[in-house]
Amino acid sequence: IRTLKKILPATLLKDAFLIYNKLKIRTVDKLLFSEFKTPKDQFILYSETQPFKDVEMGAGTMPNEVLNFMKSWRTWRETEFILEINEPCCIEPEFGWAIVKYNQLVYSSLAMSRTWFQPKPNLYKFWRRTNVIRAKRALSLRDTGEENYFHFYNDVLCKIFFLQQQNIEIRTVPLIISKKLWDKEYFQFYFKNSELLQSLQWIIQDRQYIECESSIFCKPLTHQIKLWNSIFAPVVNKKASDQHRRIFLTRKKSRLRFIENVDEIELILKKFGFEIIDTDDFTPEEQKKIFFDTEFLVGIHGAGLTNMIFRIGNCRLLEVFPPPDQGYLPYHYIMLAKMLGFQYSAIIGERGKALYSGGFYMSPMRIEEALLELVKDELS
Repeated sequence: IRTLKKILPATLLKDAFLIYNKLKIRTVDKLLFSEFKTPKDQFILYSETQPFKDVEMGAGTMPNEVLNFMKSWRTWRETEFILEINEPCCIEPEFGWAIVKYNQLVYSSLAMSRTWFQPKPNLYKFWRRTNVIRAKRALSLRDTGEENYFHFYNDVLCKIFFLQQQNIEIRTVPLIISKKLWDKEYFQFYFKNSELLQSLQWIIQDRQYIECESSIFCKPLTHQIKLWNSIFAPVVNKKASDQHRRIFLTRKKSRLRFIENVDEIELILKKFGFEIIDTDDFTPEEQKKIFFDTEFLVGIHGAGLTNMIFRIGNCRLLEVFPPPDQGYLPYHYIMLAKMLGFQYSAIIGERGKALYSGGFYMSPMRIEEALLELVKDELS
C-alpha cells in the first residue's frame, strides 16, 4: 500500500478504493457480516426528515449550474436517533463500528455506515482481540467523518449537546473518542475552552477494543442552529467585529481539490483586496481571529470554511467548487451560511489539465464576475 501511494496519484487510489469497497460490500462483506436488527420502537428517539428541503437557494444570485446541482439535495432524507443497546457490544478501534456477538454490525453506530466509502471492520482481528477495555456503560462518539474539522463539530460534538437537549445524562457515562481526534489541535483548543468537556469522563480509544455491557449511540439532524450555538458558545466572541477583511481560503496541492491556475486567480483576488491564506498555516486561535474579522470570504470547498462560525456580523461567502465529475457538490456550507444569516453564492470550476492530480481550472473571467457580484454593494 505504501509503495502504491508513492507511485500512483491519490485521486486514482481513491477511485480504485471506492470500486474495491463497493465490490467487497456486495460480496465478501455479505458473507462475513450480518446486521444487528434494531426495530424503530427500540430507539429512545427516532425521526426522519429532509433537512435541505426548505433551504433558500438564492435564485438570481447564483449561476443556474450551481442551483441545478444543489436542488438535487431537496429530496435527500436524514435520520435523527438515540439508541441504547442493553446487551454486550464491542466498539472496534479502526473505524468505530459496534459489533454484537460474533459478527453482527450495529449500523446505528456510524452515521454514514451504509455508504460505499465506509469500510467494514477486520473480523479476524476482532475475533482474536486481546487489547480490551471493559466498561459497564458507555456512549460512543466515534463517527465516519470524525477526523474532519467540519464533521468534528457537526457530527461528533453535536452528539453531546443533542443528548443534553434530550435530557440524557452524559456526565456519569464515559464517552468513547478516537485518539486521532483527541490529539487534533482543534479538539484540544476546544477542550481547553469548554468546562463541559473537561467535566466529562473519557475513554480515548487507540488500538483497544471497548467492550460494553450497555452502549449508547446517537445522531442529531445536521445544521441545527440551537446545537451550533451551544457548541460554539465557549469559543466565539460575544460582540461583533468592526473589521471588514477580505479573505481567500486556498488549499495546498497535497490536500487535493486545488485550483491549477491559482497564481492567475490570486492576482485577480488581490486586485479586489483579498488576502490569501491557508488555514493549515495557522493555529485554531489564530483562525478564530482571522475569521472573526472577515466580512468577505471566498474559499475552495473544504472544511476550513467551517470557520465562518467565528464571524459575528455581516458576512458574504463565495464557495468555489471543483467540477461535479470530481465528486459532488455538498450542501454543508450553503446550509451553514443560511443558518448564520450570511449571504451565499457559489461558482463551479472546470476540468483540470492534469489527469488525476486533484486539481481543477477556474476561469479568470468567471471568478472576476463573481467577485464583482460579491462586493458590488461596496463599489456603489
